[in-house]
Amino acid sequence: MQFASYEEFWAALTRLYDSILEMRGRLDQTDETVARMGDKVDTLAEATTRLLHATENLHAVAEKHEHRLDRNEITVEAILEDLRRNRQTGTQ
Repeated sequence: MQFASYEEFWAALTRLYDSILEMRGRLDQTDETVARMGDKVDTLAEATTRLLHATENLHAVAEKHEHRLDRNEITVEAILEDLRRNRQTGTQ
């Protein structure tokens, strides 16, 4: 690229310098945005971990409850079966 005069060269150099400063400013803003997003991602990851633990705890409670209900149901069925047998032997 050739310039006709020193002033034209200086003007082009000034535009280049201004463009570089503008790009640096944008990069700084981008760095700040990325840092904020990183903090948000960390917060989201922590919240997700807490939610996972809470869900696991609720699942464990539900399993215990179901197991307890199964035991009661088995006991009731055994009692009913005994009553049926007693009625059958009593009527015969």
